[in-house]
Amino acid sequence: MFSNLSGNQIESIILQFAYYFLLFILYSFGGWIVECIWTYLTKRKLENRGFLFGPICPIYGVGSLVCVLSIGPLRLSWPLEFLLMIIICNLIEYITSVVLEKIYNVRWWDYTTVSVLHLNGRISLETSIGFGVGGVFILHLVQPFFSHLLGPLSPILLLVISGLLLILFAADILLSLIAISNIKGVFKGGTVDLTSEIKRFSINYYKKASRLSRRIARTAMHHVGNAQKEAKKRVKNNL
Repeated sequence: MFSNLSGNQIESIILQFAYYFLLFILYSFGGWIVECIWTYLTKRKLENRGFLFGPICPIYGVGSLVCVLSIGPLRLSWPLEFLLMIIICNLIEYITSVVLEKIYNVRWWDYTTVSVLHLNGRISLETSIGFGVGGVFILHLVQPFFSHLLGPLSPILLLVISGLLLILFAADILLSLIAISNIKGVFKGGTVDLTSEIKRFSINYYKKASRLSRRIARTAMHHVGNAQKEAKKRVKNNL
């Protein structure tokens, strides 16, 4: 794929990927903060929201990047930007909800009982308005700020930061998928938000695994100790 590209072109592509990946992480982190604030206001408690263990919600990163790259260059009026944001973000949220439910037989979120108007519990009027307002806010305030923030970074620093975050992100995805693959049959879904329950189940999965590892290690050390005692006895008996 890169055979017809010059070295400078390949370097430019890599730097662009690093830049947009950092934007993805920033928007995903921002989405996680929004989710936590919303949960605290509605439930009066803090929750680690999202699919992954880390403080990011990738669906926000994807939605924000798609809107920035597709709507931003069009220079449309604010009302039209607002409508397009709603359409794009609702489409991403609906598809994500369907895909996750098909894979794991459970819903991460459901707006059936908490929304005035919703579509199959997957998208709602309230969140649609939030996406529209948030999208316009992102285009005109957040994205310029992020561009100003990342602009001064040297190519080397950009690559190092994005590379480290990519490794952490990939590890988080792997660990989350391993834990979440065990939820089938545990939750029944329905008209209830199960994000916090799924996250708690995933965390407990590794806590239990950790306890098992410690138990195995203690058992192994016990056997080693016994073997050492037996060896000392044999040495003494042979003297």
